[in-house]
Amino acid sequence: MSLFKNLGKTIHKTTVSATAPAIPGYERMPRFIQSYLDQLAAKHFSLATMRRYVYDYEAFFQFVATASGEEVTAREIPLEAFVEIDAAGIEAYAEYLALTKQNAPSVINRKLSALQSLFRYLVDTGQLSENPVAKVNRPKQAKREPVYLTKREWDELIQLLPSNVEMNAREASHYERDRVRDVTLFQLLGYSGMRLSEMTQLVWNDVDFHENTLRVIGKGNKERLIPLAKPARIALRKYAIHYQMPTSGAVPVFQKHGKPLSPRAVQHILQRHTERLKPVLPFLERKKITPHKLRHTFATRLATGGVDVLTIQQLLGHESVATTQVYAHIGDSEKKRAVDLFDGER
Repeated sequence: MSLFKNLGKTIHKTTVSATAPAIPGYERMPRFIQSYLDQLAAKHFSLATMRRYVYDYEAFFQFVATASGEEVTAREIPLEAFVEIDAAGIEAYAEYLALTKQNAPSVINRKLSALQSLFRYLVDTGQLSENPVAKVNRPKQAKREPVYLTKREWDELIQLLPSNVEMNAREASHYERDRVRDVTLFQLLGYSGMRLSEMTQLVWNDVDFHENTLRVIGKGNKERLIPLAKPARIALRKYAIHYQMPTSGAVPVFQKHGKPLSPRAVQHILQRHTERLKPVLPFLERKKITPHKLRHTFATRLATGGVDVLTIQQLLGHESVATTQVYAHIGDSEKKRAVDLFDGER
């Protein structure tokens, strides 16, 4: 019966209106990419992931326009034309990113992964026979230890953060209003290992002061519990009292005018304090503080404290233990340095 034949198209029509407003550039995408984004939204992929995909698809279409010498309107690209691309075309794109755009291997791999996921969707839905990206060799990324703060550096940062050091009178007056919030942001990121996107989505219902835990919704809409360390717990309670925040309900923990504080706003707060404290904390010159570096700091502290890799994986919400393994190596090297200190005493 035709009633069932077009059911998938009907579902798409009901989901597109809900997905479009939340993703900048969605309306500029071809219909088949919109369908893919709708599927990701239905699977509860984060908005940050979908926005990044749109950004990467737009970059690819810009390359197509440059390479062809023709004006390309992404919205009007038919699926029949798009699926004609082969591995050679993808390799040309990777070469363009490396030589012309001078993208780092990590950026190139991310952009290729965005395309690969789209082609995989087209293969899975029977719109394409094979994935051309799967045949392309990816640029190798040099393995680097994550940048993190040592215990001493973290302690110095947290000690100076509430002060008016390196502030003029106007800045100090402005900071008076936001001091408790800013300190809490640092404490929570540094003592929980949450991703920035996870922290900005926190609501007070996710905070359990009785069990001292945070309920976090991570990648793939997966839920995990993070123990609330004492310094973070104290900072969070002080924050709630200072700003007379409700400690229950679906109210955003960090907000502005009733709306969740944006990831960009949090990044700006961290950057502002990093720049302010550089003159008195020289290590900030080479260790620019970001939410992800504070996540690294949390994980490294666990590794150097002897916490096993599987536990760190669960706390960070990593899909694979291989991602977490880097912290085990850091823990080993830190322990070796600690033992080496005794050599000088002999």
